[in-house]
Amino acid sequence: MKNLLLIFLVFAFSCSQNDNKEENKKTAEQPAAVAKKDSVITLEIHAKPGDQFFFNYVDRLFNFNILETPEKLKKDSLFIETIISHTPVLLKDIHWKAQNYIYLIPGEKYRITKDSMISHFELTGDSKRTYELNAWKELKKHAAKQKRISEFDFTDQARYQKFSRMDFNARDSVLRSEYEDNIRFLDNYASKNNFSNDQKKILSRTLYYQFKVAHFFFNKRKPDQTKKYLDSNRALYNELQPAMNCDSCFDDPEFPYLTQVFAKHYVADPDKVGTENAYSAYSKAFSGKTRDYLLYNLIKLGGMFNDTKPNPKLARQFQNDAQDPALKGYIKEMYDFLESKKSSAGYLANAAGENISWKKLLENHRNKVVYVDFWASWCGPCRAEAPASKTLRKKFEGKDVVFLTVSMDENSAAWKKASKKDGIDNPENYILIQPAKSDLKKQYQITSIPRYFLIDKSGKVVNSNASRPSDEAIITEITRLL
Repeated sequence: MKNLLLIFLVFAFSCSQNDNKEENKKTAEQPAAVAKKDSVITLEIHAKPGDQFFFNYVDRLFNFNILETPEKLKKDSLFIETIISHTPVLLKDIHWKAQNYIYLIPGEKYRITKDSMISHFELTGDSKRTYELNAWKELKKHAAKQKRISEFDFTDQARYQKFSRMDFNARDSVLRSEYEDNIRFLDNYASKNNFSNDQKKILSRTLYYQFKVAHFFFNKRKPDQTKKYLDSNRALYNELQPAMNCDSCFDDPEFPYLTQVFAKHYVADPDKVGTENAYSAYSKAFSGKTRDYLLYNLIKLGGMFNDTKPNPKLARQFQNDAQDPALKGYIKEMYDFLESKKSSAGYLANAAGENISWKKLLENHRNKVVYVDFWASWCGPCRAEAPASKTLRKKFEGKDVVFLTVSMDENSAAWKKASKKDGIDNPENYILIQPAKSDLKKQYQITSIPRYFLIDKSGKVVNSNASRPSDEAIITEITRLL
């Protein structure tokens, strides 16, 4: 799941940019501030049988927040999701056919349906905002009609393979041509229905950042080929370097990733020089929010695309080096938890910080059927099961059934936040301490989540790959053990 979604995100970076410097400056120009309205964005998702919705957005702590509806729906269903934010949010439809952004404003409530494979957003009674909300969707439909060589398509992978084999100059030419066509489409679309100039600037800027990220997608080229391309392409470096310390650019979800790939390829690659050397190099090369973000990203634990190893030394150094109090607090809470639990690897802990072994946990629930849900804050499919899980609990309320949730998060702060949002912040909610070192994970080969266990009244795991809460079969499976 991690790799698949990462592929989706990378394939989305397939737009281009005109070489004209004035156009670059205009594209990256910051939009006017949007007045604060409220702190709640409401998503009202209307799903038909067979529909599945996938969205993500990045919060101010640079966490990927996944919003996903259950798969294999058999009837019309309504799902309500909320995002708490005081600033506009660029929500991404991450269905592989979509890969489009929707500009959401706090205080608004959106009705969401499917337009073919792509999500359609509507603000009831406001045709102007509805038109604006679907700008990128229409752009993606425009691009799909052209069967662009750079657009990945599961149904026509040979077309994309041709693009991936191009030499760098030919590839850049394709991207530039497609970017210019995207801008022309957006200009034409925005010229109608009194389209918001602020939103047009934001969407144009996002296209620009995506294009620049695409320059760093090397299609598994040999290291010497990549190095030769980067060394010879000083125009790319000269264009991006002055913009790398732009604090206000972090409002765009693509910009942080652009700074990351720029730092990796032009300053220091952590995989080659090591985390501590990269930390030192980034500290000297960058400033402001960019510096904070890059240092934070080197030591932040957990998340869908993050295999960072704990580094308490750098975590302590970060408290002195960083400026952003929110990032400093997040790292401190994360590493304080690790420090307090350093001798408890493989144990489970509840929200109060109390440790318990897997064996003892099962003993505590002897003579009851136990259903265990292994999940994580960053796991969209896991959290999509939350409504069905709530329904399942109610169905067996008052019976000898216990529902346990075990988080595979490396980050205790993210676990607590997600638990509260999903309504599972209860005494039977646990986090597995340093899951990579857990015998439980190794014994049952928990290599992907969601994963569900069924345990009988004697404490025996009778099914280590039980049905999901949304699968009606689980009711029979539990009932059989009572």
